[in-house]
Amino acid sequence: MGIVVRQSLKAGVGSYIGVGIGMINQMYVSTKFLSVEQLALSRLLFENSLLFSAFAHLGTPFIADKFFGLFRDEEEEHHGILPFLLFLPFIGALLFTLIYLASSDWIHAYYAERSPMLLRYHILVIPLTIFWIYISVLESYCRNNARIAIPNFIREVYLRLANLVLIFIFGLGWLSFDTMLYLVVASYGMAILFLGFYIKKLGKWYWRFPDRNILTKPLIRQMLGYGSFTLLGGIGVNLMLFIDRSMLAGERGLVSTGIFIIASYMAGVIEIPRKAIAQISIPLLSTALLNGDHAHVRVMNQKSALNQLIAGGLFFLLIWASIDDIFYLIPKGETYGEGKYVVLFIAIVKVFDIATGLSTEIILYSRYFKFATLFIVSSAIVGFCLNLWLIPLYGFTGAAIATALTTLIYSVSRMTFVWMKFKVLPFTSKTLQIVLVLSVLYALTWLVPSYTRTVFSAMSILFLRSAVLLVIFAVLVVWLRISEEINGLVAMALQKIRRNKI
Repeated sequence: MGIVVRQSLKAGVGSYIGVGIGMINQMYVSTKFLSVEQLALSRLLFENSLLFSAFAHLGTPFIADKFFGLFRDEEEEHHGILPFLLFLPFIGALLFTLIYLASSDWIHAYYAERSPMLLRYHILVIPLTIFWIYISVLESYCRNNARIAIPNFIREVYLRLANLVLIFIFGLGWLSFDTMLYLVVASYGMAILFLGFYIKKLGKWYWRFPDRNILTKPLIRQMLGYGSFTLLGGIGVNLMLFIDRSMLAGERGLVSTGIFIIASYMAGVIEIPRKAIAQISIPLLSTALLNGDHAHVRVMNQKSALNQLIAGGLFFLLIWASIDDIFYLIPKGETYGEGKYVVLFIAIVKVFDIATGLSTEIILYSRYFKFATLFIVSSAIVGFCLNLWLIPLYGFTGAAIATALTTLIYSVSRMTFVWMKFKVLPFTSKTLQIVLVLSVLYALTWLVPSYTRTVFSAMSILFLRSAVLLVIFAVLVVWLRISEEINGLVAMALQKIRRNKI
């Protein structure tokens, strides 16, 4: 786990810089310079492209994670696996483009009444989807070469910074909305070039025909079979994440969609630690599962779950303790603030979800990988039905309830399955300690007296409240020795400080 923590920390730096940029963009720049409809439109294009890329890549990133070990050999240039990883999603991208163009009439019919603005730009989903396909594939190649920091920086920092800058320039009146959108799409194409250049600079751009002694027809069938199942899982995950937005746009229009997007973005910050830890844990976890080392799987799962809960729980505490001040300070806050309880419903369930550790990865990279697809697809169907029922009744609040219930069902199902098959649970007595610490600190925020909000008072109290909660939380986590990894990092930092003084 020491390697996991150190690598996750490096990737996490880029993630948290990206979070800062993303928060500035989503909570100020986008809300100030874009109308609610324009914000919803730009996010829907981005999120729909993620959804479509989940099946258009034909499972290639998952194939790379599962089978790369068979090809790993620097002297033999990884036996030519890279060209195979780039060719397979090309077929998927071509099929997706044809299917999407053939579905244009249905898209127009669904969005024409409530979100006609979307129809002017929906064709941009095609290049965005293709760009996302190859970003994901090249990231998986980097990940399996033990390089995640720079790809993570490109995804989390560069793409978000490019988006922020372009929206800001649009806000200054130097670009039309159309031109801004086209440049945003182009920035994703540039990300592919940056990843390719980085791989080339590492000396790992191995361009040779795949070794037919390894990439045999039986192995290709096995890879494609695995990819097809994980492909369904990828579709299910993205349906769970993004179907609510698309259905809101069709049922209630872009204003409701924009409110929901901002609120769910705030709740989504909680998941960032999980993404960093899971990304670097995958190769180690896959090896442990391959060797049948369930004891190591249990340790990885529990420690990952605990550290994810510590970081995600802290974010939830800071966000919800200051939720009214946050909405007061952001542009058009009176409109976006209607989604306050969307934040609460989704955030609580996300905290629980990350506290379940690496359950998804354990199933996905074990011999039970087919069940991962079953759980995800089933949850996606449940989510679709709940959204279909609740959105017409309660609008974006109904979408939030549907998303929360779907995520909860999915989390409990996979955690139970991992316990039944591997006797691995994510929770320990340390989990309860963190929950108690978070609960006590939140209770303390109720002692703050009521006050009249102005920009200065809201900003000052938000900063002071967050700083006090952060310091007390950090002290308690270290003092109670809840996380061995965090205490180890603190001890290393103190050692360096002492050495510098000497």
